[in-house]
Amino acid sequence: MHRIKEAVPFTVTEPKRAQLDAQRLNQAYETLLRTFPSLYSLLIVKDAQLVFERYAPQVEPTAAYSIKSITKSVMNALAGIAIRDGLIASVDQRISDLVPKLPEKWLANIDGVTVKHLLTMTHGLHVEENSPEMLEVWKSSNWIGAILDKPLAHSPGERFLYCTCSTHLLSAILTQAAKVPLAYYASRKLFRPLGIQFRRKLFGSLGIQFPVPWEQAPEGLNWGGNNMFLTPRILARFGQLYLADGIWSGQRLLPAGWVDQSFQKQSTGWSGYAAYGCLWWIGCVDGINYAFASRYGGQYVYVIPELKSVIVLTANSDASIAEMQATTNPVIKDPAWIPRRFLMESSLT
Repeated sequence: MHRIKEAVPFTVTEPKRAQLDAQRLNQAYETLLRTFPSLYSLLIVKDAQLVFERYAPQVEPTAAYSIKSITKSVMNALAGIAIRDGLIASVDQRISDLVPKLPEKWLANIDGVTVKHLLTMTHGLHVEENSPEMLEVWKSSNWIGAILDKPLAHSPGERFLYCTCSTHLLSAILTQAAKVPLAYYASRKLFRPLGIQFRRKLFGSLGIQFPVPWEQAPEGLNWGGNNMFLTPRILARFGQLYLADGIWSGQRLLPAGWVDQSFQKQSTGWSGYAAYGCLWWIGCVDGINYAFASRYGGQYVYVIPELKSVIVLTANSDASIAEMQATTNPVIKDPAWIPRRFLMESSLT
């Protein structure tokens, strides 16, 4: 089991100090548990203070589990940091210019695709999420090669197509730009500033310390968009970074305007679920806008700027698709249920 500790713990306060009713919060939590038995944790941060924190009996706060597709929203942050560092000119840069040493056929197949197309899931790739073709990619010995071996199915920018293959391609681009493993870049540029305590683990002969475990693809790239391992409190810090417009402890980690751009609606997303920004889902509840990172198994990070709040949910990511479809968990079909029950209906004002 992976463990990650905070170098400086969150400031913890009582719900009432954040104008939240503790009894209503507990009632909402018990209601959620009855329909969501695989829930691991639920945390609420309001006004930069941790006001509510619950864990399943078998879960330890420092234990890191797979955050599944929340990794995609982490990729958003890494893209922003790469632009801040001058490694990428802008979101409008063509990805073929960033990986010029790829075979000519592969470069021709992604002609016209920009970084923004990957961030907004309007890339035009031929691979759909959870399709047999996507499974073939994951079975191959070179995921990037399998992704780029066929022409685009649609013109870039033409339509929304959620696909982990696109964020894995972004992983290749960011790795090439940074010239170091992406897990190292993420650790040094994002997670260490957020207050993650480094653990002693050397990466080969480079002497690189990795505080954050992140699964690798067969070609050696970190799996862009999936299977990074974090704790709920670290996810809360990540959400707080976006709530604070990319600033943490007075240090700007994300470019000015990056969060606003990421939270702007870029497409309608999935009908009946949520709109999509830049590797963040976009929603609205009772006139209040929010953004959230989410997907398989019930992993969520909500950022609600108007309420100065972050909500984190983690759950068992090993549940089967059939088990997920059979659940009565209200969050699966209505992401707005969480901010409504835990913030609006639990407010003392």
